[in-house]
Parts: sequence; structure tokens; C-alpha cells
Amino acid sequence: MKFSRRRFFIKTFQGAALLSIPAVIGSFLESCTNMTNPVNSGNASSLAQIQGSTSGNIVTVTIDSASPLAKAGSAALLNYSGGQLLVDRSSDTQFNAFTSICTHAGCTVNGYDSSNNQFVCPCHGSRFDANGHVVQGPASAALQQFQTNFTGSTLKITV
Repeated sequence: MKFSRRRFFIKTFQGAALLSIPAVIGSFLESCTNMTNPVNSGNASSLAQIQGSTSGNIVTVTIDSASPLAKAGSAALLNYSGGQLLVDRSSDTQFNAFTSICTHAGCTVNGYDSSNNQFVCPCHGSRFDANGHVVQGPASAALQQFQTNFTGSTLKITV
């Protein structure tokens, strides 16, 4: 079978295009899913983790002098049977609780920059203030906030 010059170039181009598809798709998928090289999160450190108990839609945690949330200006990642929450102690009597799922790509926000009171997502560098609002993208939506109630040494969060 004899190929014309035109047909030869078309077939060569089609073959090269087919061979490059896996590389193009692979690099695209890796750009938002590669967690082995998280972004530089500045001066954020990993949040201390604490355990809460659940009864219905109430998550309860005891805050004592040994708790990572013992002082105003502190924060922790609260684990409970339904998932994880970000908890910030803004004053002696006030706490804020948010979902730990970043609104950009669904990564777990687990960093905290105590000098700026900001939660930091390790995946793409989004930052959220102590009210859950976006301070730095790529996230464009605030974290979901939950109602808190602190009495004595017991913090209750309605999820």
C-alpha cells in the first residue's frame, strides 16, 4: 500500500498525539493531587490533635490545663466519630469551631500560624482567619462554622 505524503504526515501527527495523551493527563492530575510535596506553609505548624466524644449532634471535649486549648490564642484539630473539626480559642470563654475540610480541593486543614491566628491548608496554601474566612487563596469560600458552648471546663460543639 502506497502512502501519499499528506497521508504520511497525518498518520505521524496522529501517532505522536496519541503517545502524548498519558503524559498530558498525568501532569494535569498530579497538579492538584500530589500530596508528597505540599506547599510551603510559611511559619505554620501542625495543629495538636485532641479527642472529643459524640452524643447525637453534640461533640464534647474537656478543656483542662493540659489541653492544647488551655490558653486564649490556641487552636487544635478535634477528632470525633463524625470526622475532624478545627477549634480556636479566641478568649478565656469563647471558642470557634469549623469544618477541617478546605473549600478549595477538600484537603484536611491541619496547620496553624499562631503569629497570625490563621489556619493553613497544607495542599495549596489557603489560609483562613479565626472566623473561618479566607485570608489567602486559592480557596474562595469560608470554612463552615459550628455553634459552640463553653461551661466550666466542657466545650460542646453542635455539628
